[in-house]
Amino acid sequence: MTREAEYAGGMMDKRLQTRLWRVLLAMAIGGIVSLTTPSLSADENDFDETGLLTREGQHLRLTSDVDDALLLNDLIQSFDDSVPQWLAFWGVPESRAANWKIQGYLMRNVDTFRKSGALPNYVPRFDHGYSTPQTIWIRHQDTTYYNRHLMLHEGIHSLAFELFGAGGPSWYMEGTAELLALHRDRVPTPSKQPRSELSLNTSVLAQSMDAFTINQLPRDRLDTPGWGRYKIVAQHREAGTLPTLKSVLKLPTELNGEVEAYTWCWAASSLFTESPESDAAFLKAARNGSDQSEAFTSEFYREVAEQWPVLSARWRLMMNDLDYGFDWSRHRVKLSTSDPRASGVPIQMSVTPDQSWQSVGVWFPKGARLRFAAEGRCHVTPDWISEPAGITLEYNHGYPLGQLQVCVLPIATPAGTTIPDLDIRPVITRADMAKSTAIASEESTDESTPTMGTSVIAITEPSWVLLRINLPAGHSPIDATQEAYQVQIAPIW
Repeated sequence: MTREAEYAGGMMDKRLQTRLWRVLLAMAIGGIVSLTTPSLSADENDFDETGLLTREGQHLRLTSDVDDALLLNDLIQSFDDSVPQWLAFWGVPESRAANWKIQGYLMRNVDTFRKSGALPNYVPRFDHGYSTPQTIWIRHQDTTYYNRHLMLHEGIHSLAFELFGAGGPSWYMEGTAELLALHRDRVPTPSKQPRSELSLNTSVLAQSMDAFTINQLPRDRLDTPGWGRYKIVAQHREAGTLPTLKSVLKLPTELNGEVEAYTWCWAASSLFTESPESDAAFLKAARNGSDQSEAFTSEFYREVAEQWPVLSARWRLMMNDLDYGFDWSRHRVKLSTSDPRASGVPIQMSVTPDQSWQSVGVWFPKGARLRFAAEGRCHVTPDWISEPAGITLEYNHGYPLGQLQVCVLPIATPAGTTIPDLDIRPVITRADMAKSTAIASEESTDESTPTMGTSVIAITEPSWVLLRINLPAGHSPIDATQEAYQVQIAPIW
């Protein structure tokens, strides 16, 4: 997990600058305050007779007892920006939702809405949000991000009712809503102006903004304050209680706001939409949203059953590596049920720092033994260069940064409800390197004698074999096209 200490000190200036940008953006969107006399409060005329503030957008009419017009304008604009992206995700023409609009409530004092009838008695008590086909209710949160996230999450449920009759069973409905509510806030393109020249004036508004985008994995904690899914994954990873992929599909219809269950639904939906073996089937399933029975899940499983070993294997890797900075472009390992059986011929491969796990490209039968040899160098930071043994100046997940690692990944889907720990080990350690170098020096003076270390691994069941350079989830390679570890894998039959 990313350490809190990394955000101290210099990050405070970034946070302040970001807040200034957000204030200016909200002012520009809402047109509700003057640039010369900024005010964060709503005008008295904006409140109705019940003391509630209302804002109107294309797809959302939002009423709240929160006296924060900038927040409400932000939520309205974000909702309207999200609708076309949701439709594009499902492959639905924008015309289908041209006239779609719902009522939303952002509530600080829930009793106020209960007494006024805006929150009917038939709506059960909830901790975060609740939706019906035409109305959504959100309990006010401490961060702008999480208020926005919940508003989008519940809005997706309402839109699914409009388009598909409902959102399917819980794993699919909540997973899709979490997937499409996870977003990246509008942030300014870094200005070339010195920070000392940053000022609240119209020239700042002229700077370009990154677009508001949904379905974005967080780069760090600052991206998604209040959204604690990665923390939950880390806790279960530490406890050895991560669920199997199949058990997620068997979650009950009523999740009752259980945050952990929402975490697994989201993670499974992310996997299914980012894996070429299942993305089409996942999107197709939305059309059956009115069916919330086990038949929905059975139909989806039939569509992907042939590739389930690959999906299950990718799930295990995802659950092991999921952290801030996780990016599917780097962590989508190439696996296939069509991979050939190893022939016994030595395999040469380059392991690059721009990708996480990299498959050898074949599977190995039970009883095979693999001898590894590795050499090469690559940057693990702009200033540090590592060899396969890694560097002990810094560690990642308890192992030296830059260390070459191997994962023996069984093809068989794990039984039970929790996934077993992955078999991950270093291909070579510093002790191995020192030992092999010493032996080579004692036994021969021939300069051509190999000095790279080796490691032997036994295969106990039919498995894929993967290699990676041990780097943080969000690592950005310095020059991935030029750097790699050269690895030789010699099967011993």
